Amino acid sequence: MDLWGRLSNPRRVVKSLAEQGSRGPRRPLQHRKEAQNRASAGSSGTVPKQEGRLSNPVQRRLSERDVDELVTAYLASSSIDSLAAQLAVNRTTIISHLDRRGIERRKSVRKMTDRSVRQAAKRYRTGESLKAIAVQFDVDGRTLAREFRRAGVRIRPRRGRPPST
Repeated sequence: MDLWGRLSNPRRVVKSLAEQGSRGPRRPLQHRKEAQNRASAGSSGTVPKQEGRLSNPVQRRLSERDVDELVTAYLASSSIDSLAAQLAVNRTTIISHLDRRGIERRKSVRKMTDRSVRQAAKRYRTGESLKAIAVQFDVDGRTLAREFRRAGVRIRPRRGRPPST
């Protein structure tokens, strides 16, 4: 019985796996893409169209100096979102660094008072749009919608869109 031939890797697969190793000189990007396309080609020989973003984008690591500067800026009243944009990282990265340094995060300041939410809700019930009311109260539409949900105000579906569940 020939178990070696049936259970061993075919030469073509072994060669392909060896090409994927991290040792040795790196092949140019074009050659890697061609190899990937050959590997992903179906039985028809066509390569599936690839769209969208990478599933694992490149992560930017902050140096200790960057972390020191972000802590200083945060303590000087910079927002987490502005720091994330400035350092080109996700806001959760900023939060993680602040937590690791033991920096207590500021509580978000509520943009609207209970009284202003009641006034806005009264206008909304008369038919004004969320957007128009948000502009009048100098808040973002999402902030107004959140305040309405907290206050139990039912939000109308947007025109042309089915109601959200």
